[in-house]
Amino acid sequence: MVGNGSKTFFWTDNWLGGAPLCLQFSPLYELLVNKECSVEEMERVGWEEGGNGWMWRHQLFAWEEESVRECASLLNNVILQENVQDHWRWLLDPIHGYSVCGTYRYLTTIDVQTADGLLNEVWHKLVPSKVSLFSWHLLQDRIPTRSNLVHRHVLQPNDNLCVGGCGSLWNGGSSFLWL
Repeated sequence: MVGNGSKTFFWTDNWLGGAPLCLQFSPLYELLVNKECSVEEMERVGWEEGGNGWMWRHQLFAWEEESVRECASLLNNVILQENVQDHWRWLLDPIHGYSVCGTYRYLTTIDVQTADGLLNEVWHKLVPSKVSLFSWHLLQDRIPTRSNLVHRHVLQPNDNLCVGGCGSLWNGGSSFLWL
């Protein structure tokens, strides 16, 4: 949720509408001089049409100017709250916020069509590669959990020794195996 806009990136954070402005107006984003300004900074220097917030690498064509007008019109009704800090809200559970358990529950109960759609979004350019890789493994059910290792016959169902063969007893969750 945007309060004063100081902690929210104008172009790359999803703060206005259904997608970040860099995706909604990608041709404009590519022409920008300052791609990392905050919402507060953009509003302060002028996000209205003709304002100083719109700094381009070259003079815009007529269709690009129309995109600027469209983007500026989205900002007409935005009012920043000077004494309120920005904060993130987890859309899957807006009341309690983010939790690993809630995310796991969501990812393991989604239907096949939704999972296929998520696979396309996993490799988005704004998602860090390590997050993309982990998400891809999770959606493919390739995380080396104890139940997966038993299912793939890496472990026997009654094994209770360390997976790496270190000789110590497995305590149900503190041992890791990296494949």
